[in-house]
Amino acid sequence: MTTKHHYRLAFCVPIEEAEACNRAANALGRAGENFTVRLSATGTDPATHLGGSTVETDLFLATVAAAPGLPEGMEWPTALKSEDWQAVADHLTVVDGIATSTAPGAQFDAMLVTAGLRRIPADP
Repeated sequence: MTTKHHYRLAFCVPIEEAEACNRAANALGRAGENFTVRLSATGTDPATHLGGSTVETDLFLATVAAAPGLPEGMEWPTALKSEDWQAVADHLTVVDGIATSTAPGAQFDAMLVTAGLRRIPADP
């Protein structure tokens, strides 16, 4: 069966909460480093936030929206620490759009404008 990714998410979090939010994402099956875009109010170092973008399922979006709880009927994942999930509830900024968007960068940039943040250019 193919997983249906109906949504494109853009997200950011204060840098001091990024590890907790990444652990939560990994506990929900999103392996690896999910917060890779360095951000700040000026677009220069030091980074104050980290962000990213991905396509996701209906269930994942509903799960994030329910934080610090879970959607009705969903069992608590064994690897999910309540304090990490609370960090998601308290600090994660998420915007969603359709997964087939041809302009995911524009979605991410619109979120940054709302959050008052800019990308920090990667080192050459």
